[in-house]
Amino acid sequence: MTSSTTGFQVIRSASLVDEAFRQIRVGILNGDLAAGSPLRDSVLAEQMGISRSPVREALRLLEQSGLVEKSANRSYRISDLAAADIPELATLRLADEIVAVRTIVQHKVALDPLDAALERLGSPGTTALEIAAADAAFHAAVVALAGMPRLNARYADLTDQIRLVLLAGDLEQTGSSSVLVERHTALRDALRTAIDSGDPLPAIRAWEAHLLQGMQVPDLLDPL
Repeated sequence: MTSSTTGFQVIRSASLVDEAFRQIRVGILNGDLAAGSPLRDSVLAEQMGISRSPVREALRLLEQSGLVEKSANRSYRISDLAAADIPELATLRLADEIVAVRTIVQHKVALDPLDAALERLGSPGTTALEIAAADAAFHAAVVALAGMPRLNARYADLTDQIRLVLLAGDLEQTGSSSVLVERHTALRDALRTAIDSGDPLPAIRAWEAHLLQGMQVPDLLDPL
């Protein structure tokens, strides 16, 4: 692994652990680092121009988030997630997002923050990776509206694992940004209707269909 292929930058930030975490995470989710690839703290530290200690801590945090794992010799490598992991990840994602949807409807939360997420999703000239990131950002914005920090943190780790497994299997969203905007606008409108009516069930049904189809497991759960 060389700096020319990974694009790691020398770190001059005061928060070395945070910056090392950010750079490694971006490299993984951008597909610059393949699933199963080793992550040697000495090599990463040299490329980033810092000591091994903050890199080790960043790798430990990435292990907690599920993006990296320890191999048999106790060194780190990028998690080797596979298609077999998708049903469990889809089920967990659905559970988190439905909790958020029900909370939003019950408390009649304003949906204004979703407008910015839709605008980002529809930005012209976006790459497949940027579209996937914008898609994830929309759903993260919905979860954030529920106002539960622990749910946000758990969901963020789950989202990273999902993006990694979809990337590893070349299953990322391939639709155009205009189609994705249309689909996510429909989700926002379903939320708005549910808030107005006080009945979350139609929105939940729409959410389930959207998520399970997007993760290519449409028959994972029986429809409500």
